[in-house]
Amino acid sequence: MTAPEFKGASTLEAFAEAATFPASDRSAAITGTVADLNGGLIVD
Repeated sequence: MTAPEFKGASTLEAFAEAATFPASDRSAAITGTVADLNGGLIVD
């Protein structure tokens, strides 16, 4: 298994889509998931 290719910094539109997806009809079959909206930045 390889890591996905980095495609650059996230856009505001990408964050907005990820944040609003759970409220959309497209997410009807998804349950019990966690969306980590950190733009690829992890600070310990």
